[in-house]
Amino acid sequence: MDIYYNGIIYLNDEKTTKASAMAVEGGLIKAVGSDEDILAMASDGDTMLDLQGRLVMPGFVDSHLHFVEYAVEKSFVDLSSAGSLEELLGMMRERLPEALEKNKPLRGFSFDNNYWEDPSLPTREDLDGLSAEIPITVRRTCHHVTVCNTPALEICGMLEDCPDGILNEEEQNAVIEKLLTFTKEEFKELILDACSDAVKAGITEVQTDDLEYMRKELYGKTILDAYMELDKEGRLPIRVYEQCNLPSADRLNAFLDAGFRTGYSTGHFTIGPLKLVADGALGSRTAALRKPYPDDPSNYGILNFTDQEMEELVDTAHRAGLQIAIHGIGDRTIDQILNSYEKALRAHPGADHRHGIVHCQITHPEQLQKMKELDLMAYIQPIFIRSDQWIAEDRVGKDLAATSYDWRTMTDMGIHLGFGSDCPVESFDIMPNMYYAVAMKDPDKKTPWHPEHAVTMEEAIRSFTAEGAYASFAEDRRGRLVPGFTADFCVIDRDITSLSPEALNEAKVIMTFVDGKRVF
Repeated sequence: MDIYYNGIIYLNDEKTTKASAMAVEGGLIKAVGSDEDILAMASDGDTMLDLQGRLVMPGFVDSHLHFVEYAVEKSFVDLSSAGSLEELLGMMRERLPEALEKNKPLRGFSFDNNYWEDPSLPTREDLDGLSAEIPITVRRTCHHVTVCNTPALEICGMLEDCPDGILNEEEQNAVIEKLLTFTKEEFKELILDACSDAVKAGITEVQTDDLEYMRKELYGKTILDAYMELDKEGRLPIRVYEQCNLPSADRLNAFLDAGFRTGYSTGHFTIGPLKLVADGALGSRTAALRKPYPDDPSNYGILNFTDQEMEELVDTAHRAGLQIAIHGIGDRTIDQILNSYEKALRAHPGADHRHGIVHCQITHPEQLQKMKELDLMAYIQPIFIRSDQWIAEDRVGKDLAATSYDWRTMTDMGIHLGFGSDCPVESFDIMPNMYYAVAMKDPDKKTPWHPEHAVTMEEAIRSFTAEGAYASFAEDRRGRLVPGFTADFCVIDRDITSLSPEALNEAKVIMTFVDGKRVF
């Protein structure tokens, strides 16, 4: 038995109970209580850990990210600090000699042109100015726009269709498929590398969309095999709940024919929902809106599916017993998603489906009401307001911006909110993400942006823990530190539950445990 004492044990129950000690045995929470009571349970051979006043809380669950993509992009040029096109090109130029020497593609990611004095996107000509010998690509921070040079477009067969080199949405997949090729063993190493970073943030479960990296396969078998082999080898240190990106009937049916359903598990790896990406992003003006963008009146955004395509995929998955999670940012897209869910649930009622909307940003009050009626959950990334607060009113208008990102209303209505990062769009560092959920402002800004939409610290913790467990049908065994629950927890250097939101930005995770075993 392992005894943890002289700390602050945050049970995450309805009463927000705190204890000072905890006993763990066989990977489960055996008891929580006072130092006196828990220490009295100890016997010879037990492991004792003095927490020295630190906080113990359930392990964090990132409810939506792209884990493999994060690991792959660690080798790319990070362009997030580029303040102009010239700076972006300079950062890419620094890495060019190495790419030329190895005759490998040069890739950059995470630039945000909305912060530039001239917010125009880079073009093929800009990247050709770096080199026309090797493929060069740069991807916008929203991950819905990629710009390619001539060699990259030629390899992907898209030079004639996209002469400016700017690819949106599904067009980008040609870049991924042609320029990124990995074996199963390489994917395994990428996954382990990503796990080593996740546990440092106190994350014990990721709910991840990875299969887009193997679109040449009908259902991403190589990546699924990589995860399952790592798990069977006892090498997967955290829990992985795969959000299966299968955007066509052929891919979905092949996946179902292979026997996969939500809940299929090898232990730490579990098949989760069907994942669909129904529109783009607000920053790139590819999120689909009911009305045209006020700052681009000819543009309504992009719907990746017709209504019929969406309805057929949702109906097939729902009837087969698959949970469903659909990326929806614009209000037009959310209409489409709600209609598809409503038709499927009316035709086949009764299941504890736990379907949901990923991002769920630009919303009207009646859409939230419909989500509640359909018992849908929302996968939310609070840290998105760090950038979106500066563009939302320009993109959708002041009135619609005021009803969007409304986590307070969602919470009050009883809609389940699982918080996440969408990493690598944003970092999966939990603390700044939680900060934006409760503060609704930049740390150096005096006035919050729509503070009426903020949640409390306790609610933010729940959305990163127990609600994440709910999203993976595990709320009866994970997400709280109570007897009988799995011992997935982290240790933080201070009690974030009793300090100001700003203290979150200083807090550090110092230990992480999965099944009672220390993984960081």
